[in-house]
Amino acid sequence: MSQTDFRLLLRLARRAPRIVWLVVALAGVWWPAAPASASFIEQMAVDARAIAMANTVTADPPGIGSIHYNPAGLSKLPEGKQIGAGLALPVIKITSQYDADPDFEGFFGGYNDDPLAGTEGTNSSGHMYVPIVNESIDFLIAPTLGLSYRPPNSRWSYAIGNYVPFGVGFAHDDDMDPVRYGAKRVYEQHLVYLAPALSYQVTPKLALGVSVGAGQTALGATVDMRSPNDLVALTRVLGDATKDLEIPVLSELTLPPPWFGGGVGPYDQVASMQMDMRDDFSPNYNVGLLWDPMKWLSAGIVYQSPVKVQMTGQYRFDYTETFQKMINWMGSSPTLVTVSGMLNLPMNAVPYQTGTVTSEFELPQRVQMGLKLKPFERLSLLGDLHWANWSVLKEDRFVFDQDIQLLQLVKVLGYTGGNRNLVLQRDFKDTWSWSVGLQYQLTNWLTFLAGYEWRPSSVEMSHFDNLYCLPDMHSYAAGFSIMTKNHIQIDLGFDYLVGKDVYVPNNGSDLLNSTDPFKPVYNPYAGLDYSQKTETFIGAFKMTMPWEVMTGMLDHTLSLLNPFD
Repeated sequence: MSQTDFRLLLRLARRAPRIVWLVVALAGVWWPAAPASASFIEQMAVDARAIAMANTVTADPPGIGSIHYNPAGLSKLPEGKQIGAGLALPVIKITSQYDADPDFEGFFGGYNDDPLAGTEGTNSSGHMYVPIVNESIDFLIAPTLGLSYRPPNSRWSYAIGNYVPFGVGFAHDDDMDPVRYGAKRVYEQHLVYLAPALSYQVTPKLALGVSVGAGQTALGATVDMRSPNDLVALTRVLGDATKDLEIPVLSELTLPPPWFGGGVGPYDQVASMQMDMRDDFSPNYNVGLLWDPMKWLSAGIVYQSPVKVQMTGQYRFDYTETFQKMINWMGSSPTLVTVSGMLNLPMNAVPYQTGTVTSEFELPQRVQMGLKLKPFERLSLLGDLHWANWSVLKEDRFVFDQDIQLLQLVKVLGYTGGNRNLVLQRDFKDTWSWSVGLQYQLTNWLTFLAGYEWRPSSVEMSHFDNLYCLPDMHSYAAGFSIMTKNHIQIDLGFDYLVGKDVYVPNNGSDLLNSTDPFKPVYNPYAGLDYSQKTETFIGAFKMTMPWEVMTGMLDHTLSLLNPFD
């Protein structure tokens, strides 16, 4: 051990009581409470260096990525102009298993042979919305781009960038995949397409920063719909029992056979729904502080504002022939016309309905705080604590521009959302997540990065479904940072996230498998036990360099391509 390292060790020993107090205090807060079982969609693929550190960067923000993680970190950038660009490639794998509940006695009429029992589904790909071209693709990619500038001898630093702080999406394209009744395709993402930022070095040890983001939020879902339910099964039982019940004149005036047009079986598909919405201007802001009281200690904190979203888009409901027969039966006699009119039930079936849908919700405000300890010159130890206000999301409410025949009909089964509103109860919980990381400088040009993050889900198990199907996650990350002789920094990050195994027994969730006949919206797997395994792999790359280096590289490349040079 060198004399320098020995002096540092003695200095660290003298400060041990304070360090121990800090670690114990943080551990007391970090230790997770009983997990709620969607913090997973937040800052999953923002910056390569942050990914390699499992997002443990609040006290040591990642260059131009400070715009998101802690704008005060822009003061750490060198003087002059800097440019950074990168991308992250997430690969999500979700495997769902549906098994018959041996204690389930079946639906009315003895229906207890669900064709989905014993089946399994795995998403075939990711899924995301691509701005400008206004299309969705079966792929996930998160690009980043940033520019920064600090005048010589100035306390001010300026930057502008874009990134994706929230995002997730997946597709189940196999026509036999059982997940299609819960979420055939889904994506939710928030892209900050322009985020100007600035920081000010108040003192040599204290910096403040702020960024303002102009963003676009997009959401889409495709679902095949069915309703295994006692009351639905009853319509099929009565339809089968009355198919030959023809009483001349009386039947045509009252209840023409077969009743309910033959009825709908509990395992029959009744419709398919597709929605695609976006809000092209959903702003937010970040405010951060970075404090370096000692050479061996840094602290940071950032507040990230909520994102209020007002989305508008298009929807389409396609109805099956079985469903249409039931609707037409509602208007097939004077008696039924009278009853249907009193109950505001549909009487003239249509093959599909399409139009405009709107939705309002809020992506949560967040607070991140972190410490960085530097016991030796080449080693840094970091810890972060993150809070997200997911409890603001009480429900999903989608408002359609006309009465939806499916919603009109299910209100007879107890649905209270209305003819034009699809309402799904969520009651999300706030989340406290924590992470630790380290940096070790192997050589003057190569630094090893690693980290671990605990990412609890905000989803209540009593409302678990295939749309918000991301459970508590463990994140294991590593990477490298390379600095070349001409001051080009290359960051590589790799992350493996594995979810806790999910098990929802039959009747365990009122948005998945509840057998309550008065909860038809939406329990497509009533009578089945559900289990799930989740894995995600992320690879990320970012390159940062002085503006002069980039322009020089471009000039050199163009000169090579110019045949007249």
